[in-house]
Amino acid sequence: MVTIKELAKMIGVSPTTVSNVIRGKTQEVSQQTIEKVQKVLKEVNYIPNMTAINLAKNSSNVIGYVMNAKGIIQDNAVKDFFTGELIGALEMEIRKAGYYMMIYISDDVEEIIKFVSSWNVDGLIALGFTDDNAQKLSEVYKKPLVFIDGHFYDDGNEYTNVGLEDYKGAYEITQYLIECGHRRMGFFANNYIGINHERYRGFKDAIKNAGLPEEAGEQFFIEKSEKGIKRCLDELMIRISDFSALFFISDNFAVVAMDYLMENGIRIPEDISVVGFDDAAVASLVRPKLTTVHQNPTQKARVAFEKLMKLINNPDEKAENIILPISLCIRQSVKNINSRAI
Repeated sequence: MVTIKELAKMIGVSPTTVSNVIRGKTQEVSQQTIEKVQKVLKEVNYIPNMTAINLAKNSSNVIGYVMNAKGIIQDNAVKDFFTGELIGALEMEIRKAGYYMMIYISDDVEEIIKFVSSWNVDGLIALGFTDDNAQKLSEVYKKPLVFIDGHFYDDGNEYTNVGLEDYKGAYEITQYLIECGHRRMGFFANNYIGINHERYRGFKDAIKNAGLPEEAGEQFFIEKSEKGIKRCLDELMIRISDFSALFFISDNFAVVAMDYLMENGIRIPEDISVVGFDDAAVASLVRPKLTTVHQNPTQKARVAFEKLMKLINNPDEKAENIILPISLCIRQSVKNINSRAI
């Protein structure tokens, strides 16, 4: 590959001038010279040494993304509907801003923290962290850090987080089930911490505030593995007549359950109603179309990256907890028991 000295000789300028144009330090270079250098760079298809440039800038030009995948059904977390859209949107925002993206996904938080401690990235976005592991991560990584869907109690730490109206979403969709006449509902989640806890709290409070007994809403635990999910649904089938509606913590779980139930002769919503959370693309593709809580992963990615850029560019930028709105998507998977309509 042609060297900077050779380029300078070809153009008739000093190597320093060529180097400055390549690195974007053009304050003392005339527009005519800039255009002349850039023209030759294009002609010879010159590829700059980004490592050297970033060392000079004391910057890696890389944004890191880490994810605690403990709550994901799939072994490949990117197959998860919400996660796939979020990562795709983040990569697009990062690329548009002239950065590169480094990703590490694991269900072992200690492993994530170990890897992050060796990274030289300008900023970090972290998904799926709660109090203890968020504190550990922030102790290891001292540069700008933004959490997505973090859930933190008042422990004296200030974190920047982009979250959702999780409690409100669960409350409103449970309220909708109750308005449709449902009085025996199951709530299914793979864990009950962080945002899942907030969604379960919304579910329980909607039942309580409607004046229904506590047993109107029953809690179920779904294991992450496919065998674990099947075991949970096998147990549900034994008691399926005890419930009129099922609330799954995510659309991922909901569509898996719908497929299982229909294969076992249970009609949705004629025999039982099903709702999810996220409004993933699959929610409108399954039949019947899934009633769910809408959130926008692309918006969540954009807001998180914009906040990270503010933290990178301004050391005085304050930490904040940004909460994005939800809305209900009423489709075809809930039966109105009151009117006996589907």
